[in-house]
Amino acid sequence: MQDFQQYGAWRAPVAAGLEGYGAALREAGQIDGAGEQQLVRALARLRDDRLSVAFVAEFSRGKTELINALFFADYGQRILPSSAGRTTMCPTELLYDPALPPCIRLLPIETRRSHLSTSDYKEKGGDDSASWTVLPLELDAPERMSEAFRQVSQTRRVPSLEAQEYGLWDPDDPDLAASLGPDGSVEIPQWRHAIINLPHPLLKQGLVILDTPGLNAIGTEPELTLKLIPNAHAVLFVLAAETGVTRSDIEVWRTHIGAGPGRMAVLNKIDAMWDELRSPQENEAEIARQQQNAAQLLGLDPKRVYP
Repeated sequence: MQDFQQYGAWRAPVAAGLEGYGAALREAGQIDGAGEQQLVRALARLRDDRLSVAFVAEFSRGKTELINALFFADYGQRILPSSAGRTTMCPTELLYDPALPPCIRLLPIETRRSHLSTSDYKEKGGDDSASWTVLPLELDAPERMSEAFRQVSQTRRVPSLEAQEYGLWDPDDPDLAASLGPDGSVEIPQWRHAIINLPHPLLKQGLVILDTPGLNAIGTEPELTLKLIPNAHAVLFVLAAETGVTRSDIEVWRTHIGAGPGRMAVLNKIDAMWDELRSPQENEAEIARQQQNAAQLLGLDPKRVYP
């Protein structure tokens, strides 16, 4: 929480300096319409009192479990569903809006038929029952909370033509051929987007966590690749320590993230690299080697790869 206060203390004078710079440019007649737009966008981002962190990974890298461990260990339960295989089926935002009660807002997958983005649906009103399914969160009933959170992992089977209409099925993609059932159906996410409004202390301070689906789903929702991930203040790319950077990991990194400010990698599951037949020093050296390899393949400073 102290870090968030320091962040706010840093942001205020920078915004004031940027406003002064803009005023000086106007007085000197040295700014055009494009410059004004850039200035407005920069000020809007500085004034935004939220700090967004996107967790991105290929599936089965332990990304959701890492979020649970980092932010929700005090709850004594998994806030987000996590198990072997792919569990996050739709982009899921965790935040706190005091204007709304604790709840989960779920955008049905059928909204992909329209030309509206998820941001458009948010602007229409997050509690708009015509667009969103809203489930209350009973903070004093852990079992019912867990049941509600499992919604983000729900799927259903639909005819392949319907999945194709949603942009979730391509008959010419050989990688998708195996997912076609004998009856011609395809498994798709139940929801397009989820927003969890939770009064967690860190979320109250303005932290916003974005939990993304794995590789197979990242590219199907343009909102993720065009806005949510690029606009995040920080992106944590989660890797499995025992495998390092795989070909599919590199594809996700190059296509959807890329090196830049606020980009970091996490070597998750390092316990899988602990070998009882090696000394602690040898185990540490092996982890350090994997850290160096990951940094080299991703084009990152090794200090930005965290085991």
